[in-house]
Amino acid sequence: MIDSDDAIANSLEAVRRSRQTWEERPRPASPATAYEEFLKYLRTCVPYYRDLDAAAELPLVGRSDHQDDGGRFRAEPADGPQYRLSSSGTTGRPLDVTLDDPAWYAVNYHFFAQIRELAGLPRDAFRRGAPGVVFVSNKPGRPSFVRPLPPLDDALYLRLQLPESGADTLALFQKFQAPVLYGKPTYLLDLRAALLGQGAVRPPWRPQLILVSGEPLHADDRERLTGYFEAPIVDALASTEGGLIAATAPDGATYHVFGENVRLEVLGGSGRPAPGGRGELVLTNLVNRSTVFARYRTGDLAELETAEDGTQRLLALRGREPEKVRFRTAELPADEVTRAVGFVPGLADFQFVLSDPDRTLLRWSPEAACADPGVLAAALRDAVAGLLPAEHPDLEQCARITPLGGKKRRFLLGTTQSHFTDGGILR
Repeated sequence: MIDSDDAIANSLEAVRRSRQTWEERPRPASPATAYEEFLKYLRTCVPYYRDLDAAAELPLVGRSDHQDDGGRFRAEPADGPQYRLSSSGTTGRPLDVTLDDPAWYAVNYHFFAQIRELAGLPRDAFRRGAPGVVFVSNKPGRPSFVRPLPPLDDALYLRLQLPESGADTLALFQKFQAPVLYGKPTYLLDLRAALLGQGAVRPPWRPQLILVSGEPLHADDRERLTGYFEAPIVDALASTEGGLIAATAPDGATYHVFGENVRLEVLGGSGRPAPGGRGELVLTNLVNRSTVFARYRTGDLAELETAEDGTQRLLALRGREPEKVRFRTAELPADEVTRAVGFVPGLADFQFVLSDPDRTLLRWSPEAACADPGVLAAALRDAVAGLLPAEHPDLEQCARITPLGGKKRRFLLGTTQSHFTDGGILR
């Protein structure tokens, strides 16, 4: 759910109005029709696209285009209420976006109806006035709050800020239990660590579903979360620019693309967007008619497949993480590195820093219950030696690696390392 500075936007009256405008919006017969109607809208109502040659193909745009000239990507005149929000800025300068009523409802409320349907959760899992979704955050300075979720039978959405000390976490989650536990993987791992730190070998409740988004879900982190909470995981791709873009089935490997929300393309080595292949995802948001995002470069790396009927799925989603990692002495698949290092017993997190050509740094943090960090450090050296016998990395023990509220990056690379081996994208 996206935060807003406007408290009125979250009143019951505003939620009911937004739901009505969402339900009464025109519904195209197919994704292809929705895209064609969206193109007509752009060229008629949005200054940036209205000024293009009528026969011109839509250009690729990026975050800097919106940041430098955001007003030209907003419809004129604005009809109905407008809601303002800002991206978190964890991957760069924050981006200010406006949403109209239907889009506001889509990203804050219909989002969860789509997840419920994809995950196959029964309707009776949610009850009016009872917790339905608990979103956990470790981001400093953000408030906790409660909102209704009309699509989930008026169950409640609770945004809970983890206590800084961790001392009250167990009591908090003994009180507020929901069928859906939601957050970035690192947020939920912090919740797990806090509960374990208070002696909760088992969590105070067993959610029916763990929903994660906002950063890549690594295989070792997946095992830590499912092993502790004993619940399946839905991994979602969502953003300020696109709303709900795609998600897996519970514990699934491929991502269903929500065609009523978005149309995706991929920018690979050819330099032209295509309906399938490997490279950078290019997003067209079909829902938001206030700030529009059309052929928007997301920076996320993925493999996209588009069927003849227009339905889409992501066969792989890496976000900003690499597929292969070039160390000083060898190149290895990132997943192979994670399998070898990430599952070492007692390890909470790790990160390779590869920006120095003369030095490999392995940063690591132990689980709170790790009795002897020295033994863990030796095990990490052995794990790396099995992969890269000549690498000899420096080890740096850290209390934590991902900053509070930040995005996890497992591999901090040099400026010339390619995320996908078929070229096209450099970070």
